[in-house]
Amino acid sequence: LRCFLKPSVLTHVTIRYSNYYTPSVEMATAQLKMVVEGAVIGGAYICFSAGLISFNKYMLQDSRFPHALQLTTFHMMVSTIYSICLASMVPSIYPTMSTAWEKKGTTLKYIAPLGLMFACALFTSNSAYRYCSVAFLQFCKEANVALTFFLACAIGMQAFSWKKLAVLFVVMFGCSLCAGGEINFVVVGFMLQVFSQVAECSKNVLGEFVMSGAGMKLDPLTFVAWQAPCSLAPLLLATVFTSSAQTFVDFKANLPLLAANATWAFMLNVLIALTLKRLSAVAFVIIGITKDIVIVLASAAIFGDPVSNQQKVGFMVTLVGVAFWANLKMQEQAENAAAKASDDEKQPLLAKECKKESA
Repeated sequence: LRCFLKPSVLTHVTIRYSNYYTPSVEMATAQLKMVVEGAVIGGAYICFSAGLISFNKYMLQDSRFPHALQLTTFHMMVSTIYSICLASMVPSIYPTMSTAWEKKGTTLKYIAPLGLMFACALFTSNSAYRYCSVAFLQFCKEANVALTFFLACAIGMQAFSWKKLAVLFVVMFGCSLCAGGEINFVVVGFMLQVFSQVAECSKNVLGEFVMSGAGMKLDPLTFVAWQAPCSLAPLLLATVFTSSAQTFVDFKANLPLLAANATWAFMLNVLIALTLKRLSAVAFVIIGITKDIVIVLASAAIFGDPVSNQQKVGFMVTLVGVAFWANLKMQEQAENAAAKASDDEKQPLLAKECKKESA
């Protein structure tokens, strides 16, 4: 149970049941409820994440709405509207929104460039679906772990270590097997996916860097609420200059599906925020690996995407590498937390000594 739930959730249950005599049946019931909660949240996240990718692929087919830029713009437009409505109706799930508004100039200063990078990442990622299979693109996305690490090292946010490099070598080796085993390899689609991953990883790393440097810690939903309009602005400008009469015809013909698709994308953002809040890091890693497997299986089942034996082996190697990487990161976080706790314990003693010396 400790592996799947956050300490805050466990503490709440411990306090609630330690002050009273609670029969073992009630304790078991409480634990079962928490396990069910984790399973429901994790299962919903996997279904929505895998479903959105398949939904995007379905929408971008030539017979429906083959306009990646306009689809991305519509996603951001709907996300902006939903964020405004949700923040107005349920402000409690946006705990740092008031802080963001108080420092709106600083918030926009840092989030606007990140919104532009996110817009580029989404557009190129959606464009890649028109050329490559969902399974192949998912294999490529596994390399985000390595890309993020190297970018973080480049700006001094990560400490280089040979152990990390060895684990990332396993990940990259698995990704190379997947890419080399692709039966229907398309260079254009592959390059679009690479550009998308570089833009997304750069946005994530630089986002963490500038937000922490600016002293701003925004919760996931508040960040999405500010990022969506910042991404919408450049996308909307590009849409105005690139849309044709056929684009509007396809938009009108597929409006109900497009609305459902954009709503699905926003709900996924809400689920990600809920997953990060309620579940532990271990559970999130397990869910992430399960999600990757489900996406590949769904791609093969729904779209008939061929997966070669070499890709199956490469995918398993990649997942093992990602699991080892997650374990290293959790160990590093635990060590940092322990060091911080140790410093906090020492601080009062040091303060007292300083007072004695000054006296």
